[in-house]
Amino acid sequence: MAHLTAAKVAAIITAFDRNGVEQNDQIKAALTDALTDIQVDEVTLSAANIIAMNGAPVSLVAAKGAGTVIGFVGATHVFDYGTVQFTGGGAVVIEEETSGTDLSTELAVGVVQAAADSLTSVTAVAATLTANKGLFITNDTAAFAAGDSVMRVKVAYRVHTTGL
Repeated sequence: MAHLTAAKVAAIITAFDRNGVEQNDQIKAALTDALTDIQVDEVTLSAANIIAMNGAPVSLVAAKGAGTVIGFVGATHVFDYGTVQFTGGGAVVIEEETSGTDLSTELAVGVVQAAADSLTSVTAVAATLTANKGLFITNDTAAFAAGDSVMRVKVAYRVHTTGL
């Protein structure tokens, strides 16, 4: 896991101050908001995970506790082709745990069915979030079959304290 902490942002701002760059409170606020506390986790999906995720979504990020919500930022799918292509299946999405709310754009079924390695990103979509829920990956259409490839998912997110 890698993330930019508030301390690192403060060090950047301090460096600007030492170099005589005029400070602008809006720029500092935007920098802090945009870069602070983005976390990145990597989860490897086995062929068995990919085949089963239609009926058994796979956890990417565990819920962070009462009074918090996970804000999905984006993800990169690193598809590592094995020797046998997947068949069937459907578009893959990242969703909120148990609610089924899609949080990402779709990863096309063709990416998972391909006979080649690939790197594909998905981005966040507007969604109503629920407190204390994790992030899962699934495909809602049908199960994949027969393949032997793996996929690493690098998921970026923020944890927000809501008090709800």
